[in-house]
Amino acid sequence: MPCPAGNRVARVARLALAVVATSFSLHAQLGPSLPSADLGVIHCSATASVPLVRIEGTRELAGDVMLTCHNALPAVGFEPKGYVEADISLSLNVDVSNRISFGLGPNVTDAVLVVNENHCPVSSANRTFGNCGPARQTVQDPMPGRLEATRPRTLRWTRIAIPIPGAAIGSEATEAAPVTNCSGRFGVPGGCHPLATTIRLTNIRVNASQLGASGETHSSARAVEASLSVEPLDATVQVEDNLLRVAEAASGMVATVRPFDANRLCSHGETNAEITISEGFASAFKTSAKPTFRPGDPGWEEGYYPHGGWDEELALALASTRLRIALSGLPEGVEVAAPTAVACSSAGLELGLVEGASADGSGGSVVSGSAINRPVATGQAAGASVLYEVTRAGPLEREECRIAFRLTRSDGASGLLRGGQVRVSVGLAPVRSRAVGQPAVDVSRFVSSKPLPRPSFRLSTCGTTLFFPFVTNRSNFDTAIVIANTSADPLGSRYQAGRCMLRYHRSGVVDQTDPTLQNTIELDAGKQLAFTLSSGNAAQGIAPVRDFQGYLVAECEFQHAQGFVFVTEQVNGTAVLAQGYLAEVVRDLEESETGSVPP
Repeated sequence: MPCPAGNRVARVARLALAVVATSFSLHAQLGPSLPSADLGVIHCSATASVPLVRIEGTRELAGDVMLTCHNALPAVGFEPKGYVEADISLSLNVDVSNRISFGLGPNVTDAVLVVNENHCPVSSANRTFGNCGPARQTVQDPMPGRLEATRPRTLRWTRIAIPIPGAAIGSEATEAAPVTNCSGRFGVPGGCHPLATTIRLTNIRVNASQLGASGETHSSARAVEASLSVEPLDATVQVEDNLLRVAEAASGMVATVRPFDANRLCSHGETNAEITISEGFASAFKTSAKPTFRPGDPGWEEGYYPHGGWDEELALALASTRLRIALSGLPEGVEVAAPTAVACSSAGLELGLVEGASADGSGGSVVSGSAINRPVATGQAAGASVLYEVTRAGPLEREECRIAFRLTRSDGASGLLRGGQVRVSVGLAPVRSRAVGQPAVDVSRFVSSKPLPRPSFRLSTCGTTLFFPFVTNRSNFDTAIVIANTSADPLGSRYQAGRCMLRYHRSGVVDQTDPTLQNTIELDAGKQLAFTLSSGNAAQGIAPVRDFQGYLVAECEFQHAQGFVFVTEQVNGTAVLAQGYLAEVVRDLEESETGSVPP
């Protein structure tokens, strides 16, 4: 006989209560179920952006590492808590160079972990909830990574709260009432987490110079690589593709010297040596930026803002790229001037001269004003250096600047101005003074690089050195000498005037010194000095040199000098023997090998 409908409902209700009671009994006996049993397995895939960074840089910004996680068996119903805990570490093939010791702990860095794009300034080195906006925050705040004391290439984040994809929000939001049905309520306090959880590791600074900045200019980039590890504490989390490339390091700048008239310094008293500075790649030159913690905002590329307060160290760290240009091997008597502002051929790039900087290229300020030339101090090592700051840069194209250095003869400089090979050294600044490999806690951001071949330019000697291998006025011999200033010609040479210094060197004479050096009168272009050893030429400032045999070196302060010698032997006033020859023009040497002490 069929049961009445009411009795059937009562029986079903009693059966359901029995099942629930049995479930609670088993739960009491076995304890709470493991989260992995409820969640299945959380699968995470790792990806990274791969920016170009400067291989000279000690604190270059690597690309963000992104973990995207899904729950293989999306959870339903209320979970004891809506997240699982895990330790995350990132190991690189170069040293981590993030700032440390800025108020959150001795090994705490400003490399930051962000969950589900929940951005805000970091205020604690530990995991916290609720400081990034509404009080009922359901995702942990951004968290800085720690640099392991014995492993300078590893960053670590401990006890990270990874939201369970699709799970009901649990005890992380005390005011959020968990619900069984999360349909249409993902990411809403009191509802469920999104079906995908993202974990971003951002603002990771690396010492790219360890890949080889001090060698020759690199034609290809070198990889900054990372290994990502996730160690779950209370669930099963699997990570795919955990070996990542997070940056490519290439030369940040290239310097070349444009050919110019090497004789103009002699003929006009001044010349311009033009040095071209080119970016190694687009965006290698950077301007100063305001710190930020949101991707896409101005300044993101320069630095993550880790805590509430602007400090001097951070301001210096975010300063514009600087370029140091040094000239070595400058001849004595040459002065250098550099433009205060450089308007480059690339419309988006501008450089400003920095004055008052320290030796490493930090500090000081950009000189204001138009593109006038300012003297550059020269050191005892016949060198000069100048510092420029990038005041404007375009990030989308590789740009270049041509900087014209004005070289002039010093006021009052006398004597032959010797030329030579002037070497150019260009590098990014500020330059660090500490050993490469030590984590950077200062504001220096680059190492000195010496790409090969080094650019250089040659300055001609503003004068001529003539060598007369044999002159004599002994044993009835006498020597007539003519030195001509041939800088006046129909070939376009610039008229030059100057004196000649005569240096006599005796040969084969014991206990006798060379005669005193003699300076002639200033000889105009097209004129000649003419004298004999026995009589000299008083009108031209040349005294006689009697009883001499040896060689003569004449150093003249003008180019294009020529010399002729006529040696005669006279007996009773009659020339019985004569011989003439042209003086040898001594060419400039590429490198000086002369000693300071005569033999």
